[in-house]
Amino acid sequence: MGSALLAAALREDGSALPGAGNAEVQAARSQARARLQLRGGLAHANSERWRYMPVRALEAQSLSAGEAPVSAVEPMGVPRVAGPRLVFADGYFAPSMSDLRALPPGAVGLSLADLDDGQWARYAQLLQLADTEDELDALNLAQARGGFVLDVSAGSVLDAPLEIIHVGNAATPIATHVRCLVRMGAGASVTLRERHVGGGSGLATVSTRWILEEGAMLHVVQQQQAGASLSLLRRDEFRLAARSTLRLHALELGAALSRRDLSIRLDGEDACAEVRQVALTDGRQHSELALDLRHAVGGTRSELRCRAVASARARAVLHGAIMIEAGADRSDASLDTRNLLLSESAEIDVRPTMEIHADEVRAAHGASVGQIDPGMMFYLRSRGLSQSQARAMLVAAHCRALLEDIVHPVLRADAEAALDAVVANWPSGGQPA
Repeated sequence: MGSALLAAALREDGSALPGAGNAEVQAARSQARARLQLRGGLAHANSERWRYMPVRALEAQSLSAGEAPVSAVEPMGVPRVAGPRLVFADGYFAPSMSDLRALPPGAVGLSLADLDDGQWARYAQLLQLADTEDELDALNLAQARGGFVLDVSAGSVLDAPLEIIHVGNAATPIATHVRCLVRMGAGASVTLRERHVGGGSGLATVSTRWILEEGAMLHVVQQQQAGASLSLLRRDEFRLAARSTLRLHALELGAALSRRDLSIRLDGEDACAEVRQVALTDGRQHSELALDLRHAVGGTRSELRCRAVASARARAVLHGAIMIEAGADRSDASLDTRNLLLSESAEIDVRPTMEIHADEVRAAHGASVGQIDPGMMFYLRSRGLSQSQARAMLVAAHCRALLEDIVHPVLRADAEAALDAVVANWPSGGQPA
């Protein structure tokens, strides 16, 4: 096998993984391992959706799973906050740092390690393989040592935001895999923040399925500030029933290499998805968003706004595909991405596409890649700001526009502060590194 990464994964027999004694879990993991062995790689060399990713460099790593951390993760910059939270350290659930007491009576939070046979059957979506051209989800299913289920019953409301925190702690490169399921009943309402923090190196994958039943409302803020030596590959798959609403704000600030596969399917009338993504890349960072959004029925709406900034020798990629399927009349879809290049060596690749098979729809997409306006820079410099201060102010303003509609004031303030801190401390100052 040409892939050292997959070869290392296949050497592990799975006996130490959650659900190892359950026949259905074992069968699903065996199917995932068989796919990995058959394909022999994460993605085909000619895959358009993976054309910008350094796949061969990823696969050249021979990474084994790390041991469960024995030290507390509090020193890694995870402050205690009010409200329920789930903490994962190097891919393992950290019960001592987690707190689910604030969950309302209609919500259940479980670690994969705590699922019994009946719960594995109830949450069978955890064992389903994504129908994709790559094998990232298969690798995640075959090797997931940590993860959670959040099951919110019909009509339940989480008053305080639920936090999901992934902390990198390992001193040596390892492979960590986390698999999750969020299921929301009819009319349920949840605000959730997912953060990647700390150091760590090697590879981390996170695969999450989000299921919104009729009338459910989900607001997710994803704040990625992973370690500078980590490759982070994530897949988020959302399924929206009639009159359900998804608001997703994603802030990509860390990791040496990050990729998000975002799959959204609008399955019911009046379902709505609003996505905002900001990606800041500096040095030799590489950040990708691969979007697959489908309007399966009519009367649905989607609005996606993305902004990327690339400095030094960094690269940002957006592959955005929206499909309005046959019969999905009266759909309303828009995709807008505006991007800044701060050096001649940086690169931003934008490929928004739309495929429409229905009538009477509203659909629009736009993309731009440019540089900071010299006139605006001159104005700020003439008011006494240094070049780096003026640049930071303009970059922050360019990106902050997508964070203004985060409804929860604390989550909005934290996201803006994290963005400002990264821009102010960029080591290259916008010059090639």
